[in-house]
Amino acid sequence: MDAADAQGGSLAIDLGSSNTVVAHQPATGGPPRLLHVPAYSHGDEPIIPTLLYCTNDCTTAHLNSPRQPCLVGRQVIEAGLLETVNQPPPPPAALYYQFKRSIGARPRSEQVERAERGGALFLEHLWRALPWQTPPERLVLTAPVDAFAGYRRWLLDHGGSLPVPELALVDEPTAAAIGSGLPPGSHVLVVDLGAGTSDLSLV
Repeated sequence: MDAADAQGGSLAIDLGSSNTVVAHQPATGGPPRLLHVPAYSHGDEPIIPTLLYCTNDCTTAHLNSPRQPCLVGRQVIEAGLLETVNQPPPPPAALYYQFKRSIGARPRSEQVERAERGGALFLEHLWRALPWQTPPERLVLTAPVDAFAGYRRWLLDHGGSLPVPELALVDEPTAAAIGSGLPPGSHVLVVDLGAGTSDLSLV
């Protein structure tokens, strides 16, 4: 489903360590569908690489600028910037990757603050890339079941800054179980093999 077809209803964002997906459920009901965001999705798949290349002067104030210096998702890959990872010299400081695991971590450090800054910019760019004629009425964000309280608080803080009337936070295993379409009361073993962590949950 192309993002241009999504109007109103509920929007869900699953921010992953390596990839991010966005799903939409129309206000009229029906099953949720994954969104393809042409500017950022990887090929024809509704998968957005969780990557950001952003110079130091890139802030949310630059998002509407035709010369804004940020690259997001597949744009980072196409620019060849991901090839600098794990190769000398170190990747440029403007490249944000694998930042999810550091968001909300304790103790506070420059790395944590940088990860939170990159994550906030990534979500802002993703939100503004969706060509809404009728904005969603509800935003659902997902978090690992054992996520730091700081990460959950960060999601709620930055989700709450987006122009949407209702915000919900759902555990990733619960979201997967609901999305399976099984009857209420079913027991579901959710196996989540992520880039940062793996998790088994019985829901």
